Amino acid sequence: MSYEMLDPILERWAREHNLHVSTIYKDEEVRSIGVVSPHGKSFQLWLDEPEGNGRTVVHVWDYRKRRCDFAAGMSDFESQLERGYSEIKSWF
Repeated sequence: MSYEMLDPILERWAREHNLHVSTIYKDEEVRSIGVVSPHGKSFQLWLDEPEGNGRTVVHVWDYRKRRCDFAAGMSDFESQLERGYSEIKSWF
């Protein structure tokens, strides 16, 4: 399945948080967002490619040991993005 069904929600959400969505990594289609804390520490939020019904997983990590995964469907995708972003901000 394609990220296409999630892109409108993801792009709007990213704009609201002033975040950039990367869509290609090593010639593969991805959806990944880098987050940098006020102190210059880096974090990542990324999505699994959605299943046919739109289900995906929102992943966040600190490039070290901390990581969380949030399953999401179309109906709660935006709230799970927010949940993942809030988790990252709690690591600041």
